[in-house]
Amino acid sequence: MAKSMFRSLMAAAAVSATLAAAPVSAADRHQKVQYDDLDLSTEAGQSIFKSRVIRAVRNVCAFPQARTSFERLDQVQCEARAKAAAMSKAEKTIARHGGTVKVALD
Repeated sequence: MAKSMFRSLMAAAAVSATLAAAPVSAADRHQKVQYDDLDLSTEAGQSIFKSRVIRAVRNVCAFPQARTSFERLDQVQCEARAKAAAMSKAEKTIARHGGTVKVALD
């Protein structure tokens, strides 16, 4: 449980807190998401940005790849918590850059 929570917190904090630069070492268990090439005031820019955030969450939570059902459950839980935190921060980033935040159900 502690391992899962730590991984999730690292993923959420790292993926979303520093949303600009290249990916860092997988050993650090976080990945930065670049958005300076996107126009976040457009739906297309927002969509690409959110896709990048989701991909980063999956990359962080999938390291190392799950081999057992318990590891897969840990991975799924990590992704769910990290996605919620990362998308919240992504929405704030979009709002700061002149975008209108649109909420959609997955």
